[in-house]
Amino acid sequence: MMMGKVLKAGVIVLAMGVGMTQAFAGGSRVSIEQYGIGNGVGGAQSGKRNRLTVYQAGRSNGAISNQRGRSNVAVIGQRGARNAANASQRGAGNIVGIAQFGRGHTVVTSQDGRGNAVGVIQAGRNNTATSRQVGAGNVAVIVQD
Repeated sequence: MMMGKVLKAGVIVLAMGVGMTQAFAGGSRVSIEQYGIGNGVGGAQSGKRNRLTVYQAGRSNGAISNQRGRSNVAVIGQRGARNAANASQRGAGNIVGIAQFGRGHTVVTSQDGRGNAVGVIQAGRNNTATSRQVGAGNVAVIVQD
């Protein structure tokens, strides 16, 4: 009887999704960690050695990442309320890092090619950033306060 209670408690803890969720396929990696109310993550990976890491806290955050190719990296961190991020990568060796704090931010970034890099940091309120890269070796840095 006691073993049944322990087993049920373990199943409940696993069902709650405590901690970080990870998925691996073809050497690709997805890590998701969410807190608060109304968070959501969507995305797709095709290819090899792609990596997506998402951290969200607060209310109504959303992140979407699509990776096609190999060795692409997307890191998204959000905190606050009603943030949104979108990272689309096609090709090889592309990297995007997005960090948002506060309220009402929006980021859309798209990379098509190889060896492109985007870094976005937004801290204040109601910021918007858009970046599109086509080709090889492009670098974009957007910092808003």
